Amino acid sequence: MRRQLSGLCVFFSAFAFLLLSCDAHANPVTRIMPLGDSITRGWYGSAYDWGYRKPLYVLLINNDYSFDFVGRKLDGNFQDPNHEGRDGWHADELLNGRASAPAEGKLADWLITDQPDVILLHIGTNDIRFGDQNANEVSSILDVIDAYEVNNNKHVTVVLALIINQAPPISATTVFNNSVNAMALSRIANGDDIIIVNMETALNYSTDMADYLHPNDAGYAKMAQVWYNALSQCDCVSKTTVAISGRVVEADGNTPVEGLLIKTESNDVNAVTDADGFYELSVQSGWSGLVVPQKDSYEFEPNSYVFSDVNQDCTDANYLAVPKTVKIAGYVLDMEGVEPIRDVNVAAENGGGSWTNKIGRGSALTDENGYYEISVDYNWTGAVKPMKSNFILDPNARTYADVNQDVEQQDYIGTELTLRITGSVKNDCNTPVAGVLVDANNGGGEGVTDVNGFYEVWVGEEWQGTITPAKANFTFTPSSLNYDNVLTDIVDQNYTANSIYDLDCSGNIDWGDISVIAQNWLQNDETVAGGFIIDGRIDFLDFADFANVWKGQ
Repeated sequence: MRRQLSGLCVFFSAFAFLLLSCDAHANPVTRIMPLGDSITRGWYGSAYDWGYRKPLYVLLINNDYSFDFVGRKLDGNFQDPNHEGRDGWHADELLNGRASAPAEGKLADWLITDQPDVILLHIGTNDIRFGDQNANEVSSILDVIDAYEVNNNKHVTVVLALIINQAPPISATTVFNNSVNAMALSRIANGDDIIIVNMETALNYSTDMADYLHPNDAGYAKMAQVWYNALSQCDCVSKTTVAISGRVVEADGNTPVEGLLIKTESNDVNAVTDADGFYELSVQSGWSGLVVPQKDSYEFEPNSYVFSDVNQDCTDANYLAVPKTVKIAGYVLDMEGVEPIRDVNVAAENGGGSWTNKIGRGSALTDENGYYEISVDYNWTGAVKPMKSNFILDPNARTYADVNQDVEQQDYIGTELTLRITGSVKNDCNTPVAGVLVDANNGGGEGVTDVNGFYEVWVGEEWQGTITPAKANFTFTPSSLNYDNVLTDIVDQNYTANSIYDLDCSGNIDWGDISVIAQNWLQNDETVAGGFIIDGRIDFLDFADFANVWKGQ
């Protein structure tokens, strides 16, 4: 009963797939030996002489465990009645046999015959009854099991009971159990695979006993539950079906990925991750194969797990899901398609999608060869726009829908503009207005006013056309300016911008304007600032109108 490691994960490849072993033992059916005295047999108090064994059998079967009760004794009318319980036997008789019943043999013989993987040991009741209890004899039983393991190259898990008390309870049982517990803990510390269960505290000695020594069926059912709790947590009993489970999260290690298909390579078992990224597959005990995550817009680390002879539940088969990106690439050249134009900023709308925007690969500057390469999210839809001051680029943008593969040869032609038209945009309070788009038609460029209201627009030599300023909820004086045969830079091309919503004359529509509305709240004067709805009163209608405009900024 020396302990063995279970649930061992072996990294087969850092980025391809992982070889994961979750079985604690090689046997597809676990052989369980119920070992002890008449309480193990179920004699007296159990209506059908099955004691705790039948209710334990039902618990194990109902929870998909693959097992076989073993022993030369058969008691109880149910599907698996084998055991090694002997009425009236003491601990030393399990060790040495009973002189009056030599044909019954002893533990060393039964181990060879029964070949157990797990032993449920409940012994000492008759020793206490006759006053010859000794925890060292229980330790000797464990020595016999150790010797069997060594001689047969076999591992055995012992579930050792601190035995039930009598009715009414006596202190001798508690003292004996304390000694057994101390002995077992010492052996565990030295490597023995022993699981201690407390049967003494499991029963109600007023209602769960058939006589002063033996439980009734209610008491046996409680014993069965204690055994089951230990077996279900020890990874020492095979299952007919086992669960493979884990979580799928994004590369940040935290964000769950919902709706992702997890399947076996043969696709006969599959599951979909929930809102927490959790999945669980149910496979047959002893199953071997690959478990593969699948979603078109993601790549995975690892890309699969390899399982071999799975006999226990396997948890923490986790994946990192890295959203896929695709490439959009091309060149920006001059009108002859010969000379590269460097430092053109080629940018995808919305940063190329949520993931690409997060990693900052949705835009790039052309290199010395005029080449650019940007990334966008898998299945991204949007526009890519090239920009460089004093250049007109054709086309001025390219649109894409559901991009799911690399796209190359997305080229642009650039025409250099050599003349500048500059000016400023301010309001009636001489306050600069930022964010105004100033656009020259007919092949001219465009610019946006900065925090000082300054703009510059590039045009070609001999350009003629119209320059128009625009910003939502603002009007401009003049509304545009016309030009003919531009041959040199032109300065001081200024505009006045005003908005009925810019109440504090700050050049912006923002919190300061709300302050003005608040100051004039409920005034019945159409000339007072803040009355956007002409109804003679500043109230919620005006505020709602302002809020819609502000929201759109």
